[in-house]
Amino acid sequence: MKLQPLNVTGLTKRYGANTVLAGVDISLAGGEVLCILGPNGAGKTTLISAILGLVATDSGEITLFDQLQSGCQRSTALRQQLGVMMQIGSLSANLTVFEQCDLFSSYYEGGYSAAELVKLAGLEQYSRQRFGRLSGGQKQRLLFALALAGKPKLVFLDEPTLGMDVEARRALWQQVQQLKQQGISVVLTTHYLEEAEQLADRITVLSQGVVVANGSPAELKALMQYKVISCYSALSDNALLALPAVLQLSRDKDRITLHSSHAEQSVKALLLADDSVSQLEVRPVALEQAFLQLTHNSSTQQEQAA
Repeated sequence: MKLQPLNVTGLTKRYGANTVLAGVDISLAGGEVLCILGPNGAGKTTLISAILGLVATDSGEITLFDQLQSGCQRSTALRQQLGVMMQIGSLSANLTVFEQCDLFSSYYEGGYSAAELVKLAGLEQYSRQRFGRLSGGQKQRLLFALALAGKPKLVFLDEPTLGMDVEARRALWQQVQQLKQQGISVVLTTHYLEEAEQLADRITVLSQGVVVANGSPAELKALMQYKVISCYSALSDNALLALPAVLQLSRDKDRITLHSSHAEQSVKALLLADDSVSQLEVRPVALEQAFLQLTHNSSTQQEQAA
């Protein structure tokens, strides 16, 4: 039977009167990519830090590979199975890329060699470059490779593509997908919703320390009870808003975007009212819209409760 990489139940953390985590539950299966989304201050970094044993919690349970964790202690054997790339990562500015890789390689038995880590980072031509002279994206690529130094079974990536250009970001996405294919589990936090949609099997949305949604990207988008209709039309704004099931209207130059709670009804009425409609598209809500709506609703509910 495969061990479950991660299970968190009822995790609570307070700093004085401020509750940062309020009964958080998350779980992760082998070879699964879980993305934790939330606005700034939602508790994402605190949650990851608590799982890693970097901060003490007030209540709740953390289980790693079916081992119940007590306090901030993590065994050496367990730490060897974890790879971590934190958002604020720093290395000695004076060591070269190869020296950094050689150092991290020495921490693990059976991990990657220094040369393999340099290749994983895609920095072969910069192997003699000092860390302090690398670009922001190059530093991120090196930090990502170092997180894999011990060939971990569970990897935590906190904003891994921050500072990367589009090409480097997509290359790292491919590496994360390769980790998944190898059966390695990944916990990812990111502000790039496209990244979450591309990589995540499941997304957990945190807002003010509370889990407000959990599911696949498609399931989260399905929580929004409307679809998006886009087209060119000669109808006035008033006529468009009068169409059945239309909730909202916006224009970008001449292109019209409608939010509809029943897209079929809206489109049928639109075509009957205007036979000149062109470039008609009907699509589900984007993950960004779902995320904004979920976190906004949660904030409003908590403010009302207070």
